[in-house]
Amino acid sequence: MTLRSEVTFQIGCDIGGTFTDVVALDSTGQSYVDKSDTVPDDLAAGLLAALGNLATRVGMPLTDLLASTTRFVNGTTVVTNAVAELRGATVGLITTQGFGDNLLIARSARNAHRDHHRQLNLPQIVAREHVIEVPERIDRKGRVIVPLTERRARDAVEALVAAGVESIAVSLLWGFTNPAHEELLASIVEAEHPELFLSVGSRLHPVIREYERTMTTVLNAFTGIRVAEYTERIERELAARGLRTPVAFMQGFGGTLSAAEARQRPITLIDSGPAGGVIGARALADRLGLKDIVTADMGGTSFDVSVLRDATPQVTRRVVLGERFLTALSKIDVLPIGTGGGSVAWLDSRGVPQVGPHSAGADPGPICYGKGGQRPTVTDASAVLGLLDSKAFLDGRRALDVDSARETIERELGKPLGVDAVQAAAAVHRMVVADMANAVRAVTVERGHDPRRFAMVAFGGALGLFAADIARTAGIRRIVIPAEAAVFSARGLLSSDDMRTRTRSAMWQGGDAGAVLAALQELDTELVEALRSAGHPDERIEVRWEGDFKFLGQQWELRVPIPRRTDLGEADLVSIQEGFPARYEQEYGEGTAWVGSPVVLMSVRVTATGRVDLIEPAEQEPAEARAVEPIGRRRIQRAGAGQIEVDVHDARRLTAWARVSGPALLEHSLTTVTLPEGWELCVDGWGNYLLTDTERATAEESE
Repeated sequence: MTLRSEVTFQIGCDIGGTFTDVVALDSTGQSYVDKSDTVPDDLAAGLLAALGNLATRVGMPLTDLLASTTRFVNGTTVVTNAVAELRGATVGLITTQGFGDNLLIARSARNAHRDHHRQLNLPQIVAREHVIEVPERIDRKGRVIVPLTERRARDAVEALVAAGVESIAVSLLWGFTNPAHEELLASIVEAEHPELFLSVGSRLHPVIREYERTMTTVLNAFTGIRVAEYTERIERELAARGLRTPVAFMQGFGGTLSAAEARQRPITLIDSGPAGGVIGARALADRLGLKDIVTADMGGTSFDVSVLRDATPQVTRRVVLGERFLTALSKIDVLPIGTGGGSVAWLDSRGVPQVGPHSAGADPGPICYGKGGQRPTVTDASAVLGLLDSKAFLDGRRALDVDSARETIERELGKPLGVDAVQAAAAVHRMVVADMANAVRAVTVERGHDPRRFAMVAFGGALGLFAADIARTAGIRRIVIPAEAAVFSARGLLSSDDMRTRTRSAMWQGGDAGAVLAALQELDTELVEALRSAGHPDERIEVRWEGDFKFLGQQWELRVPIPRRTDLGEADLVSIQEGFPARYEQEYGEGTAWVGSPVVLMSVRVTATGRVDLIEPAEQEPAEARAVEPIGRRRIQRAGAGQIEVDVHDARRLTAWARVSGPALLEHSLTTVTLPEGWELCVDGWGNYLLTDTERATAEESE
């Protein structure tokens, strides 16, 4: 038997808008989970509180737990919040003379609203007086047409310093083809003003499209100081409490990097929490033998949904941040909507009920939390419907003030609509289900996927209450609720490897491929060295080459694998060109290829992955499913079905291969699962809840 002193741990932490979630896996495959309120103005405080709760679960002092930890991965909203709230550094931008209004002009239409009165200008990350234009010009082939003198470069830097900027972004027109002028400016900042955060376009994203490149460079500068303060604080606080291993930070495209690298490229941390959930779902799908899944994550502030075909996360490029800023970033494709447990229910000017996107957040939170909340939320509606119990919620650590929630819902929603509090709460529940089912359809039906072929991996502290209703509405009849569902994004962080990715413009339509090979090899060398420096041996490093191809005249590219060979030549790229129409139609549908149009390569991408030692969860031996007795019954309100009595089960008694038939409630210390009539649940050997819509399955079989 392994002694506790010999057990080591890996810890994942996801700091969300309402809760900070933590999970620890020990070297025997056992998991421990907990959470605490996020502290918006002091994210480290919420993390330390959650870790204290976790240490209690493990049965060790926090210092001993951290001293025994060999891997610590953090997903954070610090970058996402900075962009959403427009709270960041005072940025100065140095750009090419004549292009100072690049960020103002942007890409024409500002949003998708059809109402022209809502087509507002973008908020400016950089004040116009902090945009300095320098006389320089490099052409598209990298030739210097107008040299940038050292005096003009120094004058530009000093003007921004005198203006009191905290960060400097450098993005010149053709700097990605020849970075000499950008490097001159960077060298002056680094030598004479090292206290300033510096973001250089040719270092960050040397790829064509000036607006996206500049916006990404500026946002990197805008978020840099907050990320530096946050990462340094996290490292310092954890080290003081015994952590001996470096903290790794999750990136939006699904891999981790070091704190030092996060401080250099902070913008890559965008949406790292949702990425952790998708990566965790992929690992879970592999374990269960599932290929096509929809991931659904409902936390306190949002509902995030993604689709994985063949258990492969989809990556979207040129990401729009905050529904406003078009960037050059790539990240895992997650569709968010403003429907979470803390989302506020309200009546619009027409008296029509709405839910979200505004959220009560962590402070004050829902009314039933008793922390001063005044506006009715989705969680308040669930409490009024009888779906939440104070004795089970957060292991009884938080009493729920259901009476206050009921009074507010009746006053704010019920009376204006002419219904009582329960009916108003049921309406909120129905709206939430409809909104989330529509989001599921958006990533399946609207993209040509039949949802009946997919299983839903449902997680997040709030989603257990809604998952079965969403799935039935969307046409999905199989659900997996992970064992660590309430903290699954944190669990997913521990399923991720160390990853670096770089892109570079390398335009090619035919002829010699030497420049393409040189670009790939240079990026390859850079990333492999970075992973070696992070401690990964060569045999644990995997490298992938890709190219962004398109039909000439198209706006968007399709990413295509490129063979990683030292003798890569024209014939290899021609082969890709010839196969591109078929690949394009495989992605977008038969008949969509631009027949007869030349295929061009726009940029190359190298991704290097350092494989880490992942801990597999312990599995119980297979056995026959067995029914279990409930611990009681409760009267609840089912939207559209009136009041009904349901069995109530304590999740701690549902060991492997237990089976439950709906209607029922499963109460876990960190979440609650609603099992409607016509659904069956079985616990698998890893502790996951496997839900099947037997009513729909029977109907499909009879057709």
